[in-house]
Amino acid sequence: MIEFSKIRHVFLDMDDTIYKGSRLFDCTKPFLALLTERNIGYAFLSNNSSYSIAEYAARLKNMGVEVTEKNFYNSTLYCIDYLHSHHPELKKLFLMGMDSIVPEFEAAGFEITRTDPQAVIVAFDRSLTYEKLCRTAWFVKQGLPAFATHPDVFCPTNEPTWLVDCGAMTACIEKATGKTLKVLGKPDPGMLRLGAERFGATPEQVLMIGDRLATDVAVGRNAGAWSCHISPGCDYSTTPEALRPHITCRDLGELHRLWKESEKK
Repeated sequence: MIEFSKIRHVFLDMDDTIYKGSRLFDCTKPFLALLTERNIGYAFLSNNSSYSIAEYAARLKNMGVEVTEKNFYNSTLYCIDYLHSHHPELKKLFLMGMDSIVPEFEAAGFEITRTDPQAVIVAFDRSLTYEKLCRTAWFVKQGLPAFATHPDVFCPTNEPTWLVDCGAMTACIEKATGKTLKVLGKPDPGMLRLGAERFGATPEQVLMIGDRLATDVAVGRNAGAWSCHISPGCDYSTTPEALRPHITCRDLGELHRLWKESEKK
């Protein structure tokens, strides 16, 4: 069980946690209001690297959620932080990703190039073309350091389609080239730890909430944070201990109720 009194910051996944596709869940805004009332910070910790932070903020505002760009930390920002920390020598990048995230890399001091990169970045690219895929594979085949922003193989949606995500694109490139990319994003504990540091918290003061065991729950457990699995019901009998959440809730509404009940004890 979660010790709610110890929580000073909450990270929330987005897809299937606060909304599905274009529909915001009814329980989302009341839960965020609960956190605000208790002076508990919150941010959206997402693996989705197909939108810029500005686009994310605008999207949630259109859904009626009052946020700023400071309420987000996604795999794009973690990739930038990781490169600065572990590979400061890499300045020129080839990016297989959306044009909208290019300014975030450039603002962080990187040059995006199609001709002479020092490294390759593979992100969730909804504008992917065969030519871009082959160009990416060619640079990877030459032995350049290559990084994937996150491992998710699909992205949830309420539309009649199946959204092929970064992990599947990464697998395609690895299969074609025989090379292995460094995969960032959740469940890499560094993502939560650096995110917590940005918001002035330690992992022990953080609650990670999400719908996926292998990414959301795992990043919380790996980093030493509290974890909540959003699930209509899950049998954990065959789930490894490292992937078992501290608590499971149907939605943020149930977590909201449990949080308030804990304060009465």
